[in-house]
Amino acid sequence: MSNTKNLKSLNLFTLKFIAIFAMTIDHVAWACIPFDSVLGQIMHVVGRFTIPIMCFAIVEGYIHTGNIVKYALRLLIFGIISATPFYMFFGSMYGYRQNIIIDLLIALLTIMIAASENNSLSAKIIAIICLGIISVTLGGWPLLPMIYVLIFYFFRNKFGKICLFFSGATVIMVVGLVLFSFINSKVQIVNVDWKWYDKLYLLGFILPLGLLYFYNGEKGGNRFSSSFFYVYYPAHLLVLSIAFSTMTDIRSIFIIVQGTSIVLIAVLIAMAAVQSKRSSNASIIATLIFGLLFMVGFFGEIINPTYETIKEVVKIEYVADCGFLICFTWFVADFLRMKVPVTVYIIEGCVSALTVFGVYTMDSNTLFYKSFEVGGDLAYPVAIIEPGILYIIFYICIVLVFAGFLVANYISSRETSYIEHQRRMIINYAVFALWFFIALKVVGISPYDLIAFGVIAAICIVSYGTLKYGFNNNTKVIAASALNHTSESVVVIDMTGEVLMMNENGKALFPYVQTGKNVKRYRVLKDILDDKRSTMEKDDHVYGFRKEPLNENGVVQGYMVWASDITDQVEVFNEIKNLAETDGLTGLYNRVYLEKIVDAEIAAGNIGTLFMTDLDNFKSVNDLYGHATGDAVLIAYGEHLLNCFKDTDAIVCRLGGDEFTVYIKNDTDRVTMAEYAGKVISGLSDKMARSSLPPIVGSSIGISVNDGQFTSFDEMYEKTDKALYYSKEHGKNRYRFSE
Repeated sequence: MSNTKNLKSLNLFTLKFIAIFAMTIDHVAWACIPFDSVLGQIMHVVGRFTIPIMCFAIVEGYIHTGNIVKYALRLLIFGIISATPFYMFFGSMYGYRQNIIIDLLIALLTIMIAASENNSLSAKIIAIICLGIISVTLGGWPLLPMIYVLIFYFFRNKFGKICLFFSGATVIMVVGLVLFSFINSKVQIVNVDWKWYDKLYLLGFILPLGLLYFYNGEKGGNRFSSSFFYVYYPAHLLVLSIAFSTMTDIRSIFIIVQGTSIVLIAVLIAMAAVQSKRSSNASIIATLIFGLLFMVGFFGEIINPTYETIKEVVKIEYVADCGFLICFTWFVADFLRMKVPVTVYIIEGCVSALTVFGVYTMDSNTLFYKSFEVGGDLAYPVAIIEPGILYIIFYICIVLVFAGFLVANYISSRETSYIEHQRRMIINYAVFALWFFIALKVVGISPYDLIAFGVIAAICIVSYGTLKYGFNNNTKVIAASALNHTSESVVVIDMTGEVLMMNENGKALFPYVQTGKNVKRYRVLKDILDDKRSTMEKDDHVYGFRKEPLNENGVVQGYMVWASDITDQVEVFNEIKNLAETDGLTGLYNRVYLEKIVDAEIAAGNIGTLFMTDLDNFKSVNDLYGHATGDAVLIAYGEHLLNCFKDTDAIVCRLGGDEFTVYIKNDTDRVTMAEYAGKVISGLSDKMARSSLPPIVGSSIGISVNDGQFTSFDEMYEKTDKALYYSKEHGKNRYRFSE
């Protein structure tokens, strides 16, 4: 599941972070939100993102880990550690069943058994059935993680089939539970009070497939992040169990969350203020200040939820809302280098002025509120309002502005650099966070005012974006001195892709490039920025490129592209490389190159398959027809192997004499490998006939698949050589997998 980074920008760490966030929402819902409420159902559906993503992560971990035993042991240890917090939080809800880490451990063992090449099919089936019994007996999610990981593993790189089988398995499970609930309500098979519709929320398991499509194949994160889930899982269960067992109402939770959020925003403001003295920092600081003002107002509302307090605090909140809207638009313009029409600011200013007027005069008119009361049968008093015309206009303005951001981002992000695409996604996430929590209140799904959660979520998102991608454009100042002190060709490009300047050599190399234009107009430069090109040929010269980030206070502000004439170096390098890594007769790679590549693949934890093959009766060809004909046969056989493996990521080599090897990267499917071996053997006589060569040769083949068990090329070579020897000794013109 890989594609260009512009389209697929979610790494494994990001996916796991989403899963952790979804799991936390789900657990909060179990703790304090009625299951059959609309809000409860939404939160539980969001929680269904966790299992599929974590099962996907288990498969990725199995494929890429260097020590599968250590991986399984880590799951076991943290599964045991999590048992007590799990029971503290869920109490008797799950009975004796275990936590999700144990489910993932069972899923990992399932893959290890299913992918094993040392056991017969019957032994695998029996072992998996035993794991299934354990899962049904102890697992928090019986069988489901086992099924999901098998689908992800055996249909990897086939996203369409993953969607088909994953969705089918989920629907079958839900239909089965619905039928069981219906029958149980009539017959009472087990003592549970399930309604037939209680389990429909489990269809949410299908939703994460949309996220997995955007997986870019990268791990992401760091050493700490790889263990974050294992530590966070028991820790958050422990914290939630203590929090919800000691708090008597939801108001206490709101107070803690709001107080923590206020401190967090204050810290972010301080960080933004001291980061630098750049004027462009004003937009993010202003946005944070109005966000802080809103959070302070809402904090006062829940600290003293009386009519007089809430009525006065609401005025502060809407002043903050209006300021936040305008400053957020300003920030988006800075962050994305987007030219927001002045008309947008005028409309926002007019709507904000009307909103503030309506809120501050609500005692004397009904423009903003037709009615305003405080009460409600909730954990604490909240404002109960009937919206007036200005209230409706204000929220319509918010919807239109946010929709404008999303549409503008969509239109402009179809052809952007990877960095620029990420920056636009940051804005999309922030807008979605704001929209989601506003909608919960405005539509009436939640009786509580959750807009504050949207504000803090959006603030955290945009703060992360500015820290990671920056938004200022001081690139010209940073690069100016470098342009006049080098003999290389230099092009300076800012984070939006705009070409800022070039030196004279740069203008000579790229005469068609104009400063002030976007780099997407110029394919070569765009490919360099996207790491798709490192060299270029022009006028019988070869130019090598390197891309250097321009940093200011640790924030990337743009890139400097350097071009050097490397024609002489390339010619010398190619000559040496060809002599060192290729076979002089066939032009194929030699053993030196093969050993280097295979050792690198094994060290990286990548899977692969090694074919070793030689020609049967080749000595007879040399004896009967001479060595010239023998050489022609070897050349033809090399061409035959190249043709047989042309649709794979394969390296074809001649080791010497009539011995050849083929290494196929990232594929260990035995059925597929057997098909390739059959193709090599069956098509050889036709190749010799087409080449007008003696048809008296056959081909014996040995095959070894590496799913992580080999530690070096020599070890894999030895196993493959034994399999080849077996083929030669048992009739020739056949293939054999190593044991």
